[in-house]
Amino acid sequence: MLRTRNTTALSLVIAISMATSSAYAQARTSEPEDKDYELDTVVVTASKTGAQELQSVPLAVQAFSGEDLKVRNINTIDDLISTVPGAYEGQRQSVASRSYNLRGAGGSNANGDSPIGYYLDDVPFIVTNFGIAPPVRFLDMERVEVLRGPQGTLYGQGSSGGVFIFHTKDPNLTDMEWSAELEASQTKDAVGDNFGAAAAVSVPLIKDKLAIRISGGTSENPGWADEYFGAYDGTPDATGVNGSKNDDVRIVALAKPTDNITLRAQYWHFQPRQDFLGNMASVEPAYYANTAGQPSYGNGDFKLLSFTANVDFDNFSITSATSDLTGNFGIYVPLAPQGYFSSQFYPEMFAQEVRANSTGAGPLHWLIGASYQDGEGPQANTLERPGVLINADNNTITKNHAVFGEISYDLFDGKLVPLVGLRQYHDKRTFEDATSSLATEKDVTTWRVNLSYLPTDDLTMFVTASTGFRAGIVQSQIQVESLQLAGVPAQVGLEPETSQNYEFGLKWRTPDRSLTFGLNLYQTEYTDLQTSTPGAIDGVNGFSNFGDGTSKGIDLEVHWDTPIEGLSLNAVGNFNDSNFDRVDPAVQAALPLFKPGSRLVNTIESNYRIDAAYTRDITANIEGFGNIGYSRNGDRLQSNGAIADPYSLANATLGMRTENYELSLFGTNLTDERGPTFVGNAGVPAGAGPNPRTVGVRLRLFSQ
Repeated sequence: MLRTRNTTALSLVIAISMATSSAYAQARTSEPEDKDYELDTVVVTASKTGAQELQSVPLAVQAFSGEDLKVRNINTIDDLISTVPGAYEGQRQSVASRSYNLRGAGGSNANGDSPIGYYLDDVPFIVTNFGIAPPVRFLDMERVEVLRGPQGTLYGQGSSGGVFIFHTKDPNLTDMEWSAELEASQTKDAVGDNFGAAAAVSVPLIKDKLAIRISGGTSENPGWADEYFGAYDGTPDATGVNGSKNDDVRIVALAKPTDNITLRAQYWHFQPRQDFLGNMASVEPAYYANTAGQPSYGNGDFKLLSFTANVDFDNFSITSATSDLTGNFGIYVPLAPQGYFSSQFYPEMFAQEVRANSTGAGPLHWLIGASYQDGEGPQANTLERPGVLINADNNTITKNHAVFGEISYDLFDGKLVPLVGLRQYHDKRTFEDATSSLATEKDVTTWRVNLSYLPTDDLTMFVTASTGFRAGIVQSQIQVESLQLAGVPAQVGLEPETSQNYEFGLKWRTPDRSLTFGLNLYQTEYTDLQTSTPGAIDGVNGFSNFGDGTSKGIDLEVHWDTPIEGLSLNAVGNFNDSNFDRVDPAVQAALPLFKPGSRLVNTIESNYRIDAAYTRDITANIEGFGNIGYSRNGDRLQSNGAIADPYSLANATLGMRTENYELSLFGTNLTDERGPTFVGNAGVPAGAGPNPRTVGVRLRLFSQ
């Protein structure tokens, strides 16, 4: 009964755009009049109402410019995670399949819809029933915005923990520009050198009207872990078996036929591949055991087409964003003494959103919108062991739609701003396998209430209450049977996971903006947590609505441009206390470690990162720069009851630049910390961990 769906042709919908800045933003971006220089202003668009200065946005949001990412040696989402308070890696199958957690959201790791929303420019990256992050390359990135906490009103389902928005560079409508990057490095214990190359070029085809930009790159990293066909004996049968490759290309066309219309079409192709998976039998020394000499891999191939149309009117703008994501990724894992597990996934997702927002100068500000998604996730799953052969091919089909809106009003000349938002969401999911077809339908309402206080341009305080929603995980009948045999009530479609967040936020900076400080106090309450649950059939675990829980925490952010010219310091941190309020009695009977008051599965209690950056003129035309970063992740509780120890990472970059080139030395994980981020059932330091120490050189060239 498996259904296949032809890829929907990407519709070109002309619509109407956000103004460059709303009146609400304009009221907040004034600079001190007594300054005779222009102060740097960080803007974000996360509120979907146009560009706003980061300081005035009443959300727990961070923004990283493309230059910030380069200087701090942030090249992947994994690097970025260490700079976000309360964020950490939830699961790493391979470079093609990684998932992340934020503030305790994401106890089931990659399975089910993602607890964190991922957006590439104005469109979502959604893989039905499998919450992986996009394998984005950061070479041609304009900025990254990270929203922490439930974002159900503006971003809908799959954003109960937060949202990551990746803004890529637009084509230049007036001038040709280009950039290139070459990188070579050595990873400890690897069988060869790492190599990477990337480039971008932008060409105006019709000046001020039409331009195209092409970017992409390739990277190859030889493996550093050994393989034992049987048990570990100190003499590996193969070395360096977990090599990886990553290729991508992006083509974007930007058209501006009139001053108030902007059209943007984009094609993006990702190809991440890795031999063997992230989970190992041991991380120090790093090896895989009992593979019987069989191959193992985790590969992906994704294509994303998108089209965004914006038109501005005198007092409002309309935006239409259309996308179509197709792809395939899969894993193959050898099992001892003989056997294997294979899971191949072929997701498709069509998404459409249309919204309008006010841009006038009055005190009333509004946004309304509607969205539609049509997707599926066919899977081919096979588990083979002596005397056991399980085929669990299935498909999860989803069609959902939503309407949403927010409205705010400036009181006392914009110093006090109340805001309310609402989203009404309907989701129909159908699970199909060889013997059955089961459909479920859910209606969910999410909301946000916010009150912000902005007495000056340098102080913003807000209180907010908001809700989030994560669609129910759909699992195969064999997983249901495995859980039922273990005494855990189970069903094919789980109940949705909902969250309700209460938060106080403060953003403060000195008048000269040399020192900025951010503080967020939050309490997030989760209902019907979806969590991985051990089953009775060997090698077949499932998922259950584990129970309810509460996550309480503090986020801190500090940036200081010190009195020493060229020296700046950054620090972020999170302290989190997450516990179960209720545990399903059957789950508690099967896993007695978990009960009301015990720590939430797959959470860490703290993380922080400190960065020091320094720039100095070496000559009139050459600037020297350096950056040192140190991050610390707390210990982590797993569903098997084991706790992974805390670990630290240290990175550094040292280089020089001119107007047209940059040459730098870099090092990641300089102390060669191996983790792990996961501990096996026998207490062995197994699973995924940080990549070993890597040291290299990077050359960047650019036209301006």
